[in-house]
Amino acid sequence: MKRFLVFCGALLLLAGLTYCYARWGEPALLLVGHQTMRSERVTHDMRIVVFSDVHLGCGVDTERLGRIVDKINTQRADAVLFLGDLFDNYGAYTEDADADAAELARIDAPIKLAVWGNHDVGGRAHKVYPEVMLAAGFQLLADEAVDLTNGVRIIGANNVTFYEPDISGLIQADRYNLLMVHEPDFATDVTGVQLQLSGHSHGGQVWFPLVGAPVLPGDAKIYSRGLYEKEDGGAVFVTRGIGMSIMHYRFLAPPEIVVIDLEAE
Repeated sequence: MKRFLVFCGALLLLAGLTYCYARWGEPALLLVGHQTMRSERVTHDMRIVVFSDVHLGCGVDTERLGRIVDKINTQRADAVLFLGDLFDNYGAYTEDADADAAELARIDAPIKLAVWGNHDVGGRAHKVYPEVMLAAGFQLLADEAVDLTNGVRIIGANNVTFYEPDISGLIQADRYNLLMVHEPDFATDVTGVQLQLSGHSHGGQVWFPLVGAPVLPGDAKIYSRGLYEKEDGGAVFVTRGIGMSIMHYRFLAPPEIVVIDLEAE
């Protein structure tokens, strides 16, 4: 009986520690992931920093956003790409969006591009989000492309949840096509893209060994976290993002920014 009580006590302690870690510990982390991609289509190397799913108002405030910007700047990026969901629910957001724009404006990179997340359209954010990104020096893409001098074409797709993006006319066979789109499962409808960068899934946000994520959002059921190789030779990378939504927990899906070194082959 004593052993049983000790076991139950240890189990309760473990459960309590796990809860505290998922509620307060892991959400406060900010890891830096690294990926290296090589292609003969790229004429000279570049460093890209990707961040996504900040969800201001749900575990991330302006002060933490400033620390995220500091971490991004230490990577010395040639381009910084934001994959959407700046706000969680702008209709209930109580902080100053102008202060958030000022923090994002501190990101030091020659190229700063962004796309729409579903939370940037809903929650009355559709008017504020473009204003914030413009003030921060980001170019907001919606079925548009930007050509770089090293053979890379960065394509930004419109939001999948609320619209029907069409990038078919933007893919060029002689360039390295890098697609920014918030929802990763858009990859199932796209060919000819060498690398797709997405967020949306939060890496599951809560992730259990052997089981995976109990809940994944729509348009992130097939590609949910990490790097995937496609049959057409392209790749999809899904970042875990930074903030939270719905559940105020993260477990085995720590927040991250991602450095992608794109190298000439």
